This record gives sequence, C-alpha cells and structure tokens, in this order.
Amino acid sequence: MKLLLVEDSRSVVAFLEQILRREPDIELLPAVSNGRDAVAAVQRWNPQLVLMDLVLPGGMDGVDAISEIMATTPCPIVVLSGQLDTPGRDRTFESLRAGAVEVLAKPIVGGLEAVKEFRERLLRTVRVMAHARVVGRRRTALRLPVVQPATSFVVPASEARPCSLLAIGGSTGAPPLVYEMLRVLPSPAPFPVVVAQHIVRGFEPGFARWLCGTGHRVVAAQGGEWLEPGTVYVSPADRDLAVRGGRLQTQVSRGLAVPSVDVLFESVAGFYGSRAVGLLLTGMGEDGARGLLAMRQAGALTVAQDGASCVVDGMPGAARALGAASQTLTPGEMSSLLVTLARACPSPSGRGSPSA
Repeated sequence: MKLLLVEDSRSVVAFLEQILRREPDIELLPAVSNGRDAVAAVQRWNPQLVLMDLVLPGGMDGVDAISEIMATTPCPIVVLSGQLDTPGRDRTFESLRAGAVEVLAKPIVGGLEAVKEFRERLLRTVRVMAHARVVGRRRTALRLPVVQPATSFVVPASEARPCSLLAIGGSTGAPPLVYEMLRVLPSPAPFPVVVAQHIVRGFEPGFARWLCGTGHRVVAAQGGEWLEPGTVYVSPADRDLAVRGGRLQTQVSRGLAVPSVDVLFESVAGFYGSRAVGLLLTGMGEDGARGLLAMRQAGALTVAQDGASCVVDGMPGAARALGAASQTLTPGEMSSLLVTLARACPSPSGRGSPSA
C-alpha cells in the first residue's frame, strides 16, 4: 500500500512515520508539506491513500488540495485535523464535502495508553480505507457539492405515510450526504430529525455548526431534550442516543460503534413505530442494520443507501442482507423522498412542546 503523508509539522511527520514504517504492508512515499506539492505527488505516485493535514502553507490549504486531487486524480484521502476547538474547525467538515472519506484527530501529547489508542485507530482506518477500492473510483460521483433530487422518483403508495420523526445513521462518507439532504429538506422541517453519525469525540459541536449551513436549526444533543419539529439533533460522539417517551436520552455505550445507530433506531421503533422514517447511509461495519430491521418490523419506512453510491457499503449492505430496508435508494432519491415527506406534513406550529 503506497501511502502519502501531507503535513508541514516535522514533529507530527516523525511521529506518524514511526508508526507507519513498522508495518510491512505500508510503503511510505516521501512526505510533502504543502497543498500544491500534494497535488503533484498524487499525480506522480498514484498512492492508495493520502493522510492530509488541513492547515498547510503555500497558498493552497488542505480543502483546496483535496478538491483539486478529487477533480484530477481521485484517491482515498483521510484528513488529520488539529482544528478541534479552534475558529477554523468547520473546515474539517468542508474537507469531507470536498471529497475526503474520513477524519482523524491529530495526535496530542498523552501517555502510552493515548498513543496506543491513536496507533490502533490510525492503522485500522488506513487499512480499511486503502483496501476499499470503491472509494477511489467512486469519488468522482460524490465530489460534486450538491446532491440533486431525483425528479423521476415517486414514493410508492405502499410507503406513503405521515412522518413524525426522521432518524439518520451513518459513518464513513456520510457527513456530506447528511448535509446535502438537509439542504434540500424544506426549513423548518415539519418533524424532528435525529442524526447518529460515527465521529471523532469532540468534533460533534463543529459538525452541528457546519450543518447549520443547510438553513436548519441544528443542535448537539446533550440528553433530556424534548423532540421538536424543525430541529436537527446530532448525537454525542462518546455516548449512545435514544428516544424515551418523546425525549432524547444519552447512555454509556456498550458497543464498538459510537454513537450506536442500532440503539437509536431500536428506540425510535419502540416509541414512534410506523410514524418514523429511518435512513441508513454509507459506513463501515454493520451498525444500524439490526435497528433498521426493528423499525421496519414496527411499520416504519426504512431506507438503505444503494451500494453503488456508498463510500463503504458496510452498514447499508448489512441492512439489505437482513431485509431491513423497505427501500434501497440513491442519495438523490432519498433527497426526493424527504421533500415529499415534508410536503405531506403540516408545517411546525412552533417550538416548546414535545413531538408525539
């Protein structure tokens, strides 16, 4: 696996190289320190994976470099972001919209346990992303900043029903799709929206702020909130989020995937039943498949993203294999579905009362 590191900090380069050079299946290309050299190196070496910082010298930052690479020589790009709790942190999510497939927090000073945790996460991400060859080929279809609604898509009569809550689950490759689908959803939405997105701890407030650019009211859920029409709730990164009696409740996660899409979907099935809609987007693993099945068995409209448009067809593929999805749709078709659902519901009358 040829891997290109784009980073201007010598200490970070040295730290990452110390980890990566020990792996016999990874061939490190000469590191570059700015965006223009990154574009040229990708064109020259055709790496299987790029690890890229966002804050780069030379007049081309990481987001611009990613956009150029995806337009000329598409390949999987994993962002190393050190922008947590800084004014520019929203650029992290713009990098995903530009074509990056995943975000990792930069290593920080810590003990041996923190170093071990970062090393394991880094190597796991590198190997999965590099071997998911669909990423490099299909980024050309996903790098466009707008997901166009599929005007020819018609919601089947058997699936037409009132919607009281929209639940969305996703992982690798999902954030830009969530953004674009919210962007086409009329604002304020006539139902609450809850998003369980696998994300690095500490980045969820920035994710919520970024999604505010869609025109919706978006909040990072803390637990205890009444579900209100017109509000989008983003799950915390280190706890599971569930619906209990029309309110959001956080709980300590017991699974490998955090936040658990399964926990959210299963709780939605129990409270909302047939009045809910569930969307399961691209991502690694099988999280969300079992929960989507519970929603379908409760009578909800359940949708899995089609495999051809997924960055990683893990979670939606598992749902389709279980028979959990009543519909398999492209992002454009899902956008059309959301517009149809919104038009079929009355506009929210105001905030402050629980949605039931």
